[in-house]
Amino acid sequence: MAASAGSVFANVKKGIKAKAYDAEGQEVAFDVRDDEEQSVKLSETVDLLLAAGYFRARIKGLSAFDKVVGGMTWCITASNVDVDVDLLFQENSTIGQKIALTEKIVAALPIMKCPHRLEPHQIQGLDFIHIYPVIQWLVKKAIETREERALQIRRRALFVFGQHEESPEEAKRQERLPATQRSSHDTKEHYAPKRRYRAPALGSAPDEATAVETTLLEYGQRYGIRRKQAKAKSAKEAAVAASLGADDTDDAAAEEEARRLDQLMQTMGEAGEDKVSKARLGSIIEQSTNVISKLSDEYRAHAAEVAKADEGRQGGVAAHKRAVQSLNKRIDAAQSDLDALQAQRDETHRRYESAKARLAEAQTEHAQLEEEARQLDGLEGDESNKPIIEKLRTLLATMDDLKARQGAFKATCQAEMERLQGEIEGLRATGAIQVDDERAQAVQQQLQEEQARLDKAKISASKRNRQVAYLERQLDQIPSRSELKQYQRRFVELYEQINAKHRETQHYFALYNTLSDTKSYMMNENSLLQSIQETFPKAVLSTNNKRAFLDQLAKIVDGIDNNKERLREKEGSARERRDQLSQVHLALIETERRYFKAVRDYEQDMKRNAKLAAQLAAKTGSA
Repeated sequence: MAASAGSVFANVKKGIKAKAYDAEGQEVAFDVRDDEEQSVKLSETVDLLLAAGYFRARIKGLSAFDKVVGGMTWCITASNVDVDVDLLFQENSTIGQKIALTEKIVAALPIMKCPHRLEPHQIQGLDFIHIYPVIQWLVKKAIETREERALQIRRRALFVFGQHEESPEEAKRQERLPATQRSSHDTKEHYAPKRRYRAPALGSAPDEATAVETTLLEYGQRYGIRRKQAKAKSAKEAAVAASLGADDTDDAAAEEEARRLDQLMQTMGEAGEDKVSKARLGSIIEQSTNVISKLSDEYRAHAAEVAKADEGRQGGVAAHKRAVQSLNKRIDAAQSDLDALQAQRDETHRRYESAKARLAEAQTEHAQLEEEARQLDGLEGDESNKPIIEKLRTLLATMDDLKARQGAFKATCQAEMERLQGEIEGLRATGAIQVDDERAQAVQQQLQEEQARLDKAKISASKRNRQVAYLERQLDQIPSRSELKQYQRRFVELYEQINAKHRETQHYFALYNTLSDTKSYMMNENSLLQSIQETFPKAVLSTNNKRAFLDQLAKIVDGIDNNKERLREKEGSARERRDQLSQVHLALIETERRYFKAVRDYEQDMKRNAKLAAQLAAKTGSA
């Protein structure tokens, strides 16, 4: 254990002077040990981020947290991975924003399949030993994503360039292309197959093998496919045939194949002759019968298509009905979205009311605390309370004196008892113990008196202790200045959270109003289209109806123009209101700036006043 402890703290060498402030605002100096290994990892992390392209890490005014967390956010964004997390990084954030951002980063790392584990407290505590591997992996991921994106952009650029321009290699290939095509065409024409016979209709072939052999015979090729298939049987049959005299069998099969090919050629005529054989004539008749049946089937199919076309002329009304049904479906979908948004708005309003109630409670508690603090300050500054405070101090001093006297008296009694016990043991050893009754009674009486005085002192000390404890509890119930400052910071953060939630609620209200207006406009448009659809067939029947229909359309257009003008006026008033609020906001910002300047000047004047007062007191004391 000693060795391990020494190895852990071996790198802790140099100290840094840091400053803090107590409850009264005075500086308190203390030493903070800096881990050399953590510093090395921090420098390596910053170098990695700079190498990856995050150049804000070289800014010296940023803290280590802002550099590291900003670099991690930048790497996750540059990795182009959908993590479903809103990584909004802001420098010099509050404690709550830092905690929320670190938790989001830790949640995004498993989604990106990062092999290293990291916790939020390690990021907040700047544990660079565990942060460095994660930064290294994120930088590698960002560089790989950048290379892939560059490759995609290059391919896209080459594709677009190829559509409009030609490279030198492509131009040379295009120049050689005509000669290559001519050579290929001449070769195909020279070595093209020449037909010597004309086969009967393919439908007359008994099987596929015969049809293939007939096609080959047309061009003068004699392969004997059936004989080759017979030779390709199993090896066992070939071995048996060889043992029984396979030579005679092969000769007989060859003669049979030749006779079969001669019969096929007799059914075929030469490619250019006009005479037709009987077999050829029968095949032509059979082929004509097939063509006639095929033409009959095509005629029936054509008649069915014509009947369908006649039915399609009457489908315009059905198509219009389908369009109306599609619009109704869109309206239903918009209504469902509106219901969902209304439910979300109710939930947000409920959460807003709850937060508002919590804020009111916190404000009430804060007011009570401020009132108690003012009362305590008034008690300390009131002249009438000085006797009570002096009495309390006197009681505390008396209690301390009694405790000291009690301890000294116990020590004296203990020493006296040890001395007397030593004398008794000495007398017992010499056998000269003589009991003096009067002296023993005097000692016993003195002991009882001292014991009574000790009991009274204990009772008095216990009463004083209870009074001191009661006063300490009363003092502890009053918060100190540091606690009040902490409460104030917490109230400010709570106010910022509530303000952010209020802005979000306003955004939802604006979105709801926009969607509601959109829905009303769509409903009006749908009703207008339906009325036009119902009125148009009647309007085209006569000139008067047509004129009335056009007048009605003109009135509708005028109404739409009037609505448009009202909306434009409303938009102009909203813009004027926005400009007025912007001017008010700028005036408030200027007031805030003057306020902070006045506070800074006041603090400087106070420091100067304190310094001059100290110098004056020093001169007065020396005089």
